[in-house]
Amino acid sequence: MPGRNARTTHVAMLAAAAMGAWAAWGCGGGGREGSSSDSADSGADHDMVTEGGAADTGGGLDAVVGSDAATSDAGDASSGPTFGGCPLFPPEFPYNQDISQSALDPGSATYIANLAARAGAIVAEYPGGEFLNVVPSSQPNVSVQFASGEAYGFDPSDAFYHSSAATAQAPIPPNVVYENSNNPNSDHHMMVLEQGTCRLFELYAWNPSSATTGWEALVTWNLAKNEQLPDGWGSTTAAGTPLLPGVIWSSEVMAGEIKHAVDIVIPGAAIAQYEYVKPAARSGGACGSSYPADGFPYGGRLRLKAGYDTSKVTGTQALVVLRALQRYGMINTDASGETRSSFRLGDGTLLDQTDLAQLSKLTWNDFEVPTMAVVQSKACN
Repeated sequence: MPGRNARTTHVAMLAAAAMGAWAAWGCGGGGREGSSSDSADSGADHDMVTEGGAADTGGGLDAVVGSDAATSDAGDASSGPTFGGCPLFPPEFPYNQDISQSALDPGSATYIANLAARAGAIVAEYPGGEFLNVVPSSQPNVSVQFASGEAYGFDPSDAFYHSSAATAQAPIPPNVVYENSNNPNSDHHMMVLEQGTCRLFELYAWNPSSATTGWEALVTWNLAKNEQLPDGWGSTTAAGTPLLPGVIWSSEVMAGEIKHAVDIVIPGAAIAQYEYVKPAARSGGACGSSYPADGFPYGGRLRLKAGYDTSKVTGTQALVVLRALQRYGMINTDASGETRSSFRLGDGTLLDQTDLAQLSKLTWNDFEVPTMAVVQSKACN
């Protein structure tokens, strides 16, 4: 989960978006900035939280799992993962691409050396802070009130839109579960998936006042479409990617296979100032940013080396993640306010903490960078 540094990224993004024009952005990074660029295995059906869940009394969250949630089968490797009966985007969506045989990027060794020097240790945060609320298409929409920012994303026809915060709505159930709901002054992400329409509603705020008030972003996606935000836009991640596909979900781990890339959140000191790689839509820096010019770009992907010695781990859950890292890799999507780097874990305490803690044995030198098409974005220069 990103640290407080991510808050300034998202707040600047939303304030900027309200200006309603493509522009070069002020210091602090923004949601839109000028750019020279162009704008799943019949897998487990993951209903981690069906029509909401309940917060525990200790500040964490326990997922309430639907009746068909954990009965998933890993399925055939020729089709993609599904959530709530919906695909996790089409097979051509970047997260779903098998990059195990991709050529090595010419800058791989330099990227890895910089990450080793600046990105700290790799850890698996626990308990898992992300939750998916799966609701039926009959779930009523409710108004979403914003502390700042606006609603944007893709409408049901796949057209990009952004609208006034005053008209924002989402099918948020009364018993919705979301990250840090009982913990103020921290990142809060909410995900609601509407069955039938396969529309994904993702919300972000540093400190929302309730499940429907005080938010800073509401971004909608159509999971059946290969949707990527226009260049310069952030989302509920600083990079402008959807949150859902980057999370390590318990039902996938239990099924024995993760069939998509996962997110890695790294310190801002290691993130490139003026570069990004699709599916990201924006760079990490802006004028006055302290991010390094030679850092690792948002959207940059890392692949665990094929020769990694998996005998270093025991049990099964960490091994499932390692295999996914070799086949699909991990994608840089957010800036941490800490000196270490972390995966995004889902579903509260459903994953085995001791098993997944073995991921901390990974070092940056265990990874390499497959070929990437880097977008230069120097709107503030």
